Parts: sequence; C-alpha cells; structure tokens
Amino acid sequence: MGWKKIYLAVVVGLVSSFFLMHGRAYSSDAYFTSQEIKEQILHAIEGCTESVDIAVLDITSKDILNALVKAAERGVQVRILAGKKRALAEVPLSNLSKKPGFEIKTLASNGRLHNNFAIFDSRLLITGSYCWNETVGKFNRYNAILTDETRLLVKYQREFDHLFHEGISSSVKEAVSEAEKKGEKGDSKQEVIAANYGVVITGTSGDCINMSYEEFNNIFGIVSDLSDEQKESLWSRCIGKKVTWNGKVRYIGWGLITGWMMSVSYGDTCVEVKLNPAHKEHFSQIKYGNTVTYTGKLDSRVTRIFPYKLEDGDVLEFKNTPPTPLSASELSENPDVVPVSQGPKKIFLVESFDDLDKLFGKESGLSAEQKDTAWGKYRGKYVSWMGRIVSKNVNAATGLRIGIMQKESGDVELKVSLAKKNTVLKFQDGETILYTGKLVERRGGRSPYILEDGDILTVKESVTGLRGM
Repeated sequence: MGWKKIYLAVVVGLVSSFFLMHGRAYSSDAYFTSQEIKEQILHAIEGCTESVDIAVLDITSKDILNALVKAAERGVQVRILAGKKRALAEVPLSNLSKKPGFEIKTLASNGRLHNNFAIFDSRLLITGSYCWNETVGKFNRYNAILTDETRLLVKYQREFDHLFHEGISSSVKEAVSEAEKKGEKGDSKQEVIAANYGVVITGTSGDCINMSYEEFNNIFGIVSDLSDEQKESLWSRCIGKKVTWNGKVRYIGWGLITGWMMSVSYGDTCVEVKLNPAHKEHFSQIKYGNTVTYTGKLDSRVTRIFPYKLEDGDVLEFKNTPPTPLSASELSENPDVVPVSQGPKKIFLVESFDDLDKLFGKESGLSAEQKDTAWGKYRGKYVSWMGRIVSKNVNAATGLRIGIMQKESGDVELKVSLAKKNTVLKFQDGETILYTGKLVERRGGRSPYILEDGDILTVKESVTGLRGM
C-alpha cells in the first residue's frame, strides 16, 4: 500500500502546484469603502522601489501625500498627471512639484481629467472611482480594483505615458495657461510609437516622428544614458518611420553603389541620407555648406561618426548659405585640410569597406578592366572605416605602414606620416580602431587596399566582431 500513498501524494502535489501557479499568473481584488481603498494605496506606495505613476484629478489626502514624499526620498520616481483647474487651485500639488523626485504635469487639452488610476513599479495597478482627497465623504460610495494582470498593466502604462508626454510641465501654475493654449490650437492627434525606460516617442498617423535631431539623439546617441539593449528595443519601433530634420550639408554626391547620398553634419557627427532620385530637382542645386530641411525614413544606426541612415530621402527646403571658412587655429591643428572654393579639400565617401569590396574584392563579378574603370570614381577620396590592427612597420623612406584587418588579415594598408608616429604607435596590435585615409590603390589578387594620409581617430575597447565598416 505504500506505493499508493506515494502516488496519491504526487498527484495532490501536482494539482496544488497547478493551482498555485495559475493563481500567481495574476491576482485581482475589489474594494468599496474609502478607508480600505486608502489603506491599499498607502500599502502600495510604501512597497514601491522604482516608480509611481498617478493620473487623477487632484490629490489632497495628507496621508497619501506624505507617503509619496517618503517614497521620493527613498529614490522612487513619482510622476503625477493632474487636471489643470484643480492643480492650479490646490496648494499640495504645487508644493510637491518643487521637491526632488517629483514630476507633475497637467492635462494638455480643454477637456477634464476623469481618470483615477495609479501604477506602482509597473507591476501593480489600482483603478476606480475613488477620489484621492482629504475629505472623501463618510457616506459616499467608491470602488477600486487592484490587479497585477500584465495585459491590463501594459494598456494602462501606455495610456499614462501617452497622456504624460502630451502634458505640460514647468511649474504647475504656468502649466495651466500653457495647457489651455495648446488645447486651443487643436493639435492633430499624436500616437505613441515607443514608450519604455522613461522615454516616450510620439508621431502622427502618417508614421512621422515629431522630434528634432537633438531630441532624437538624446535618446539614441552617445550622450544617452540608455544601454545598447534599451536603445535597440526602442529603435526597433522607429525603423521605417519618417523624420524631418535641419542641418548643414557636409557632402552630397552620387556613387556607383549607393546612388545619390547626402551627409548632414551635427557637430562631430552626421546623418547619411540616401536621396530618392525621383526628387532630384529638389536637391540638384544643393552644395556643401547649405542649410537644408530634409526628410527620410529611419533605416539604421551606424557608427560613432555616422550615427543614422535615412532611406527614401528628400530635401524640402534649403538656404544657399556659404560654409564657414576654417580659422587659423584649425588650419594649424590640421594643415592637411585647406579651404578650396569655400569647401573642404578632403572628400569623404559614405561607402563602407563591404560596399567597396563587393566591387573590387575576391567575390566581385567585375573584370579587371571594369574594376579599373570603376576605381576612377573612388581614387583620391577619403574613407572612414573601422578595423583591427595586425601589423606596424616603420621605415625612414616609406613612413609608417599599418596593416589592418577588416574580414581577413591584409585587407588594408594604411600609410601614416612619420610626424604622427608617436601618436599612432600608442595603438597596439589587436586593437580595433576607427581610422581615415585616402584611397590610392585598389585591392588586387593578393594586394590590399592602399590608403595614404592615414590617421587613427579612436580605439574601440571591446569588440566581439567586425561588421565591415
């Protein structure tokens, strides 16, 4: 009989485990008296470790306000979206907006905020008719539902992020007048394209992201505090969306592989725009240094120098502004760059190593004569690539030569002036570098690409593989 008891115990254990796991999938409960609803809110705030998001008409309950202040002091980020008239009249919210850890906005429309919900640590939701006031009425009846069901949490979090992003910040009193102005304009409906990690990216129904380059770069650029994984998660929602930005033209031209390309500069970085030839009349008169308003579909984040690529590009407007001449200090720092016809002497190509290797590499289908003809379009132009140092050779006659591996050893030979020897020799074999140079000889059967006037811009410390840049 012992085996029967063991069998029964196993069955009971499996059934119990099933119900326990099912119960943990999500749990919900309902409350109807003001006292027990308030207790649940306080308990939820006290248990928070990361964030509290609240959308209510106003908050005057001293117990709730004190709990929120203590939570902010623990490092919890508190965001509150309130109705503008109550926010203006009630003092408590105005006081909270001045405290660290709080961000308070008012509804950016002429309508009234009838929401009453809060999200705690993005894991618990409370919603219902309960008013978060000091005097809720002894005989009034309310309801509130607490749940950790993921499906509902996602929907409520998305709605809060959307409302909060559209809300008006600054001081609470200033927010009221600004919200009314914004509501009177009758702005077109915005859609939330991506919302996570404290970031909200909105756009119109036409798949256009309403952000300037600077705002967008604060999310995805080097200055961003987001990790690469977080950036990629947000970026996946932005691919194919249109942007409209302004900037100065750094390069515009036609390539055999890429077609019409335009590079727009932003300080030390730039954006590559693959222009649609169907709109050639829009950009045929554009020159280096012109200020342009352009549009395109987000395609990819590229390198430290070329952060973004846009497809299906077009130029909406441009100003024929001459480029700023180089100063004497800039010329002394880099004497190889001189102004020629108000433009730079160095012409940089946007093609990657892989792009050129498809034409001139081992896998190319072109004949030697075809390669020589095509090479004429690239000879003398500068490139900016990323590769790994495999060798260094110093010779008084030929200067400093650096062997660089892109896909395999011996892909590129970079010639560097002896004047830069002390700087360049600091880079060690095996390090992945970002380098520039002028194309002088194309790749042969066993010979590498030869680049003159070479320089190493920076080193990439941890690299798991090269991507043919």
